[in-house]
Amino acid sequence: MCKMPAYIGCKIILATPMSHNDFIEKIKNETFNGENEEGYLVVYPDGYQSWSPKKTFETSYRRITREEENLVR
Repeated sequence: MCKMPAYIGCKIILATPMSHNDFIEKIKNETFNGENEEGYLVVYPDGYQSWSPKKTFETSYRRITREEENLVR
């Protein structure tokens, strides 16, 4: 495998706790038959909505400060 360069991404997203079951049923309007898992509904600046498992989300994101929030308004 060739050596690939590393990148760091930075974006401000909106998120709220939401189980995988609720995401599938409420956001995707589908029936969920799998194992339920804690996680987050994630909304990107372009409006795209996705779901992230709790551990993955919490190791990738942190809450922004008031000073940072003022930068995006």
